[in-house]
Amino acid sequence: MDNSPHVPLFVPLIKRYQAENRPVLLTARQHSQTTELLQNAGLDGLYQVIGEHDGKSKVKKIVGLGRRAYQLAHYVKRAEKTVGRVGVALSHGSRSMVLAAKALGIPLITMYDYEHTETFIFNTFSDRVMIPDRIPDATLDRIGLKPEKRVKYPGYKEELYLNYYESDADFLKKVSQENGVLINADKIIVTLRPPASTANYHSEASDRLLETLLERLLGNESVFTIVLPRTTEQKNHLEQFIHARRLSTKQLLIPKRAVNGLDLAYHSDVLISGGGTMNREAALLGVPVYSIFAGVQGALDADMEKRGMIQFIRAVSDIDRIQLRKRTPNAPGYKVSDRVEQSVLTQIELMKT
Repeated sequence: MDNSPHVPLFVPLIKRYQAENRPVLLTARQHSQTTELLQNAGLDGLYQVIGEHDGKSKVKKIVGLGRRAYQLAHYVKRAEKTVGRVGVALSHGSRSMVLAAKALGIPLITMYDYEHTETFIFNTFSDRVMIPDRIPDATLDRIGLKPEKRVKYPGYKEELYLNYYESDADFLKKVSQENGVLINADKIIVTLRPPASTANYHSEASDRLLETLLERLLGNESVFTIVLPRTTEQKNHLEQFIHARRLSTKQLLIPKRAVNGLDLAYHSDVLISGGGTMNREAALLGVPVYSIFAGVQGALDADMEKRGMIQFIRAVSDIDRIQLRKRTPNAPGYKVSDRVEQSVLTQIELMKT
């Protein structure tokens, strides 16, 4: 697992295989809230931390990729002496796993759902690549994913775990107690997730939108803002910005540790994010979502925007379109199912035979 969104994605599969007494080798990169979320999911002690994020520098990313792939291959080879031969390697966009599995001759399934990132390693070395059916074949042709490697699944990857989601009615109370901050549920609860500043598709335009949003939200007494930085560095930068601009922190919470993103989205009146996964999670839960992602729009985002499930804030002037108001949780218009999970399980079994 390379990043925070991979934890909820794979937890249902991990727990399914655990219930069947089938061994799972689980590794995690020390990045964002990945390890904290694994602990929250009850998997503490069941995973091996290998590597960390290497920052924005492309040179450091390349060097780090090779180093982590080597470390992964070494760990798996040693672990196989205990658990037996690994039948299938599965990841969502982990380049280091692709290289490690290829070196060890392990059948490999890679998932990804954003076509405008660097996909060469995935497309070249994976045995199967699982992508959403909303990404057109013409796009996959252009980025070099051969038809014989493609496995398209219906819907959105987030359905794999949203299908199991049950809201925690006491979530806001628990977060308040953990952080020593009173979250006034009578206020308009806005969750703000900054863009991934270290991603290879990051755009500085997203940062400008984020800063303007912070000024607007923290200056609005009817709003309680919960900000979820992705890294410690990003948290420090945001706190410095808030201090430098002398923005009010009376109605602000930056959680001390990772929280359940689904519960936070569900209990929010509005979610504003510079990423993809959390936007889709909230949209599928029926929460009003505004995206400040300023990179090249992917097929999934375009689809959700067309359906009216996400609105895009592309310029500072668009911020006025954000409707800040209380919402009443109700059944979302989109019905999630187990079809994504079944597609993944089917491919795992096929790769083992």
